[in-house]
Amino acid sequence: MGAGISASDSVGPPVGARVRLSSNESPFGPSPAAVDAAQRALVEAHRYPDDQSITLRQAIASREDVAFDHIAVGTGSAALLMDAVPHFCSVGDEVLAFAHSFIVYRLAAANAGATYVEVEDSGPASGDADGYGRDVDALLAAITDATRIILIDNPGNPTGTHLTGEQLRALVDGVPDHITIGIDEAYHHFATGQRDYATVAELGLSHPRLLTMRTFSKAYALAGLRVGYVTGPAELIAPLDARRPRFNVTGSAQAAAIASLDDTDHLTATIEGTLASRERMAAGLRELGVPFTDGLGNFLTVECGTDAGPIVEAYGSHGVGVRGLVPYRMTEQFRATVGTAEETEAFLTASATVLADVPSRR
Repeated sequence: MGAGISASDSVGPPVGARVRLSSNESPFGPSPAAVDAAQRALVEAHRYPDDQSITLRQAIASREDVAFDHIAVGTGSAALLMDAVPHFCSVGDEVLAFAHSFIVYRLAAANAGATYVEVEDSGPASGDADGYGRDVDALLAAITDATRIILIDNPGNPTGTHLTGEQLRALVDGVPDHITIGIDEAYHHFATGQRDYATVAELGLSHPRLLTMRTFSKAYALAGLRVGYVTGPAELIAPLDARRPRFNVTGSAQAAAIASLDDTDHLTATIEGTLASRERMAAGLRELGVPFTDGLGNFLTVECGTDAGPIVEAYGSHGVGVRGLVPYRMTEQFRATVGTAEETEAFLTASATVLADVPSRR
């Protein structure tokens, strides 16, 4: 991780924030059916939940069109990653990722005693140009005899950048068969059908050690219940599943996730509301002349051109919580989750004052 950086540096909303745009939560809330299912499951709270999450895994298998034994579930995709990296790596091995990737990759590598190797991206946004572009050829060239797992967040967090379907195919095709590939698609709902983005499933990619991680925390708005899943070959999934704590996904969380999968109307409304707010936030930042990366997640990454710490604090004084990115070694940037229409307007109103004199403005 580096001196002075820990997991706690990157989590939790600012104290007293009236508008919470710091943790990439869904402002539209979970499906009412999911809330009802979770509440009904509480009647059995004195019983341990289904340790194998059989009904949930069956529901995911049906939705993803994969075999039941090709799925494992966990308490969010982050927990699955924290199990996966130490499973595939140990001291002396390397975890390979792009710079400015999801911080859990670095944490998981540290837990495994492995070396975390970053491939540089194109750097910050400037003017009207997005930042943090990724070079697949550079990543493939960084593979060494010590590389054991490659982790790609697509779209990325905190940058929002993405690999196109063509780039993702080239990456998977270029990785030797003995190396595990983890494609983290936590934000795929907000990216599908845009700017040549494609998921692993849509591309039908094949690799003997390819894993795909997804979560119910974002578009399904179950961040507080902690449910995620990983799909891949059964021979990889079984030992990975064996690492988790028993009864790790609660009964209420399982019930809510199953109900969420069935409520496609709520999912559609959440995606549409998120994309509308993302477009409005992007338009407002352009009007202010502040560079940012117009990514495909449910957030935007803004360039300040100076230490972002006081700027994050200034947003807080307006009752708006945004996320500083020091743990990602991004000291002049902050990330803002897109909120409801009202929350987005509150962010833009604050931005007109907070960002009025930032050096990055055009």
